[in-house]
Amino acid sequence: MNALLTNPFKERLRKGEVQIGLWLSSTTSYMAEIAATSGYDWLLIDGGARAKHHSGSLSPATGGSALCQPTRDPSGGRQ
Repeated sequence: MNALLTNPFKERLRKGEVQIGLWLSSTTSYMAEIAATSGYDWLLIDGGARAKHHSGSLSPATGGSALCQPTRDPSGGRQ
């Protein structure tokens, strides 16, 4: 499989490997940067109702890390 198309997070899930992550409910870039460099496999940035305004600006704070960054739809999937 092409390395550019491989999702390491999903591959590890398929293999049944344990991944340790953090659900971050802070909207400060400082907390995102600390979490990104703390050795977790994944980091979910969730600001709740504030997510649509802040989560995009927090992603650059995790730059350079190998973290998978899943996202949560703030509407809960409801239209």
